[in-house]
This record gives sequence, structure tokens and C-alpha cells, in this order.
Amino acid sequence: MKEIVGDLRAEQESLDAFLSTLKDSQWDLPTPAIPWTVKDSVSHIAYIDDVAVATCKGDNSYFELAFKVGMTFNEVGVEKGRSMKPSEVLAWWRKSRETMYDDLLKTDPKARLPWFSLPMGARAFATARIMETWAHGMDCYDAVGAKPVFTDRLRHVAYMACQARPFAYQVHGLPVPADPIRVEIILPSGAVWTNGPEGVDNVIQGDAAEFCQVAVQRRNVKDTKLQIKGTEAQRFMEVAQTYAGPAGPGRQPLK
Repeated sequence: MKEIVGDLRAEQESLDAFLSTLKDSQWDLPTPAIPWTVKDSVSHIAYIDDVAVATCKGDNSYFELAFKVGMTFNEVGVEKGRSMKPSEVLAWWRKSRETMYDDLLKTDPKARLPWFSLPMGARAFATARIMETWAHGMDCYDAVGAKPVFTDRLRHVAYMACQARPFAYQVHGLPVPADPIRVEIILPSGAVWTNGPEGVDNVIQGDAAEFCQVAVQRRNVKDTKLQIKGTEAQRFMEVAQTYAGPAGPGRQPLK
């Protein structure tokens, strides 16, 4: 748990450092995740970190609220943040995530923690927080026209994407195919990250950031240089979704 929580901390502190350079007016800029602004996106991250803290402590009240209000649950944290100044949102998030790190480090790595879709192992739970931070962070960078610095922590996002492959088909109303997919992507360090058996018909190769951006629905696959071989590999890149909830709309091609 120490390593994965350390990477979670690093990912969130990296986004925090970027957000700290923004003017207050930039927090009101719209992101590609319509209709959310930069502040809305950060408020959502902070609120879901609050949910993570409660989950680690055995408090299921957030899930009860989500069951009651449905998909509008995603707006609860956003609405809370809209009444705050950017500095207050950052202070909220910093306090929430520090508590989350402490609680996760005290959690048995083999423990199963409840979550919105299905219970997850503690390590996968922390990995999911990395994925969501990175995905919403992409929206913040895009909103102000800045370029993020990618790191090898992308391997966590890629792992979540591959693990969530059956879920991606299911939420799009498609049968889960038996055909395996091989993913071979290049991390920022130059290291190769792989998933899936060798010698199969369906293969995805290319840049790790591009693969992850498609998987979290922050880029359309047509805007990437990913090399995709096989019908199921192509279909997966069209429906990939790493986050819980109904099928997302994805992003329209930029080109």
C-alpha cells in the first residue's frame, strides 16, 4: 500500500502545484467536461476523496445518498465548491486527501472496500483515485490551454483501463467478447508497459498518455497515433471507460 499511496500523493500534489499557479478567474474557465469549470472539477475530486475517507472508516452514508439521488450525486461536491473561493477549494481538497492517505495506509491491502459500482481491493481503490485525479486534471489543463507533464504513473491509469474492459462493454450494452487484447505502450521514461497475452490477433500499441487519454474519455482515438490491430481492439478503444456510471459521451475528434 505504501507504494501505491505514495504515487497517489505524487499525482495529486502535481495537480495541486499546477492549480496553485492559476489566477482566480481561471478557475471559472469551462472545461471540455461540459458544463463543469476548473473549480467544479477540483471540487468533485475533493468530494470523492471525502467519500473515500468515509469508506475507509466504514461509513456508507455517501452511498445511501447516491442511491437516493442517482446521477445527480456527481453534482453534490460541485455545488459545495461553487460557494467557495479557489483557495478554499484547495484547502478543502488538501485536508481531505491527507486524511485519505493516512486511512489508506492503515487499510489491509487485501481488504475489500465498497464503492459505487462494485467493491474493490484496497490497492485497486487507491489506483482508482489516481485515475480519477489524472482524468479530471486533464480537463483542468485543457481548460487553460496548458500541457501537463506526464509521468510513469500513467501505468496505474492503463492498468485500470485494462481491468475495466468488461465493464466498458457492459455499460455500452455490448456483449463482453472472449477475444484477449494485448496492450503495449511506451511510458514517458521510455519503459514499455504491457498487458494481455502475446501472439493474439488484437493489439494496441503506442504512447501511454494517448492510450490513457482515450481510456478516460479525454481524447477521441481518432486524434491519436495509436496503432490498433484487430476488430475487438478497435471496438475497445471506441467504448473504453475507466470510471463508474453509465456510458459516457466520449470526446468528439479535434481534427
